Formats: sequence, C-alpha cells, structure tokens
Amino acid sequence: MAAALFRQARTRNPLLRALSALLGVLIVGATLVFGFFVLVALAAIGAAVWAARQFGKSAERPAAGTATPPPASPPPGVIEGEFVVVREPAPRR
Repeated sequence: MAAALFRQARTRNPLLRALSALLGVLIVGATLVFGFFVLVALAAIGAAVWAARQFGKSAERPAAGTATPPPASPPPGVIEGEFVVVREPAPRR
C-alpha cells in the first residue's frame, strides 16, 4: 500500500520523457562537477596547511637528522623514569 502512494505515473509523451531524462543527466553531471571542485578546494587547503606547517617553523625546531645529545647519566643505583600512581593502596587495619 505504501509503495502505491509514492509511485508516479510515467508520462506517455516521448518528448517529455526525453527532456526529463536529460534533466536527470544534467543534475547528476552538475553534482559530479560540484563535487570535483569541492575536492580540489579541500586538496588546495590541505596542501597550504601542510606547507605552512612544513616550512613555516623550520627555525624553531631542529632538523630531522640532528638529535639532541642524551642527558648525563644518573648516579649508580638510581633508575631514571616517570611513574603514575594508578590506585592508592587499601588502608591497613
């Protein structure tokens, strides 16, 4: 029953059929062209952001091949590192 509500009668006029098919093809083509230009715009924006990040702050950070020297080693018996307390121990009774 619901399918019968949305079904439209096809026109019998061949000229009207050809024009409606042409209109459908034009709409699909316009959508593809619009999507292409959106893709080109996004690629251009992405390239500009990449170039700004790549070449804009080259003086502030060292080059990829130059590493900073390691810090002085700690005294013997000291283990260097960071830790995070995950859970407090239960109080003793």
